[in-house]
This record gives sequence, C-alpha cells and structure tokens, in this order.
Amino acid sequence: MSEPILDFDALEALTNPAEVEALSGPLEKLEKDTDILLFIAPGCTACPHQIRAVATLTLASPKIAVEIVDATQETEFAAQYGVRAVPTTVVNDELIMVGVVPAQELALRILAQQGPDGDRVVFQALVESGRFSDAAGQIWEGHGLDAFAYLWARSILEQRMNLFLVAEEALAADRECMDGLVPVLKAGLEGEGPLAEDPSRRGDTADLLGKIGHPDARPVLEALTQDPNPEVAEAAQEALEELDA
Repeated sequence: MSEPILDFDALEALTNPAEVEALSGPLEKLEKDTDILLFIAPGCTACPHQIRAVATLTLASPKIAVEIVDATQETEFAAQYGVRAVPTTVVNDELIMVGVVPAQELALRILAQQGPDGDRVVFQALVESGRFSDAAGQIWEGHGLDAFAYLWARSILEQRMNLFLVAEEALAADRECMDGLVPVLKAGLEGEGPLAEDPSRRGDTADLLGKIGHPDARPVLEALTQDPNPEVAEAAQEALEELDA
C-alpha cells in the first residue's frame, strides 16, 4: 500500500484548536492505542468533514493514529474492509462507520468500544452502516445477541427493519443462533418496558419471534392474539402459524 495521502503535520491547519482541547480530557481515558483508517475518494463532498473529525482526534490524543487512504487508488485494501461508500472510518479493524461522524461522536464511540459495552458499539455501527452480513456474523460468533436485544428494545421502525435484515441473514446460516433471544423478548413483552408499551414494537416482536421459530415463544404469542390492537393480534397469529409450520 502507498503512503498516506495526507501529511499529518498539516492536520492542525484543518482543525479547531478549541475542539481539540475539548476532546483532550475525555480521550485521556483511552487505555489502548487506537488506529483509525479513513477511506476517502476524490470529488467526495463529505470526505473533508470526516478528515477534519479524525484529524481532531489524532491531535487530541497521542494514543490515536490516523491513516487516510484514497479508496479509488487502493482498491484491494479498501475491499479488505468491505468499503462500498466514502467516507468510511475503521477503528481498530472492527468499528466501521460510513458517512460523516463528528469528532465528539467519534470520540464517544471509540471510548465506548474500549469499555464494557464494546460489543454493542461495534454491532450498532455495523447495523447503522448497512453491513448486515457482518452484524449477522457477530450473532453467529456468540457476542451479538445482547447488542441486538438492546437495540431492538429502543428502536424506531426504520431501525427494526434493518435489524430484521440482520436476523434473516443470521437465521439463514444457523436456525438456532437466535434462540437465546427468546427469553429476553418474552420478558420484554410480558413486562412494562418499551416492548410492551408500544404497539408497533409488540407487533414487530411477535413477527421476530415467529421468524426465530422457538417453541418457547408460543405462550406469549398466544396471549398477544388477544391484544387490543388488531395489528398486533394479527402479527401474533401469523407468528404462531410460522411456529406450526
């Protein structure tokens, strides 16, 4: 691979000193060295904004190193990370984000990645960037279900549609890989949390339980067929038919 396309000594000219200073304190909490790869392309109007974001971070912390790569010139290298759009930011070879992520948000995600919620941060980034196969891979490997459950319970409709796509890919490869999610979804539907309170979430959760296909979901689905919301009741009935099939 060729040398980085930008002289890091010039990064300071792209940043706001006050923003660098504001992030210096929080980034002192970093325990590990952090490598950022930023894939850009000529003519990309969003790329300069992401260059500024990663430049801000590398100036704010000596533990952060940045390499900026022209994806149109380094096509094989970009393909290794599945780069399909620019800008794409890759942190420590696993946290992948597409589009512009402001410096403050990027710093928060890097800090979270190194904390106890690291798996969730990585999984969420994969879903948000449309890398559904990679997110499904997290589930196959056994460390994506908690993240899936967390995001599902708090999701809006568009986010759930993306999570459905992840679930479909995961289940196509391994019909049992999401069985561990069933008790969590049942508890959410039977409790007083966000799954139980929102009809849209109840109906979509019934649909998801049908796709997972585990028999332990039957009691809660049978109860949902009596839901006062007709769409929820219909979704539960269809999910029961999937279990029977």
